[in-house]
Amino acid sequence: MDRTQLHTLLPHQGDALWLDALVDHDNLNIRGLSAWHHLDKLGENASPCLLFEAAAQLCAAHGALYGEADAIEMALVGKLSQLHLHPVTRSAEPLLVSAQQEALSPTGALYAFAIHAGAQPLLEGKLLLVLVRA
Repeated sequence: MDRTQLHTLLPHQGDALWLDALVDHDNLNIRGLSAWHHLDKLGENASPCLLFEAAAQLCAAHGALYGEADAIEMALVGKLSQLHLHPVTRSAEPLLVSAQQEALSPTGALYAFAIHAGAQPLLEGKLLLVLVRA
């Protein structure tokens, strides 16, 4: 699934969309691609920790693909935890973003996520999405 198709799943448009493609997904897991250049609009000293936004969008896409019949109006980042940033040098290689759903309730979804730069881990942690139903 490319950026054009992602626009049908997510409200993020233009520069606000930090995902470049979905690689694969099932009912508990999802993987997608992002890139370093999404940090550039935040300044030259922007922390790679901010790439959690790509992971949050990936989790929201997972919810859009596998959500229940009840429409979700919005998914908001409720909490980030257990963040671990690994030292990695920027490259032109795409960033692989993966997430695994660990828990789901009517009001939220908990995901473990990881971002890799090539074969090297870059950022990992937990992400709690608060679900706002329509």
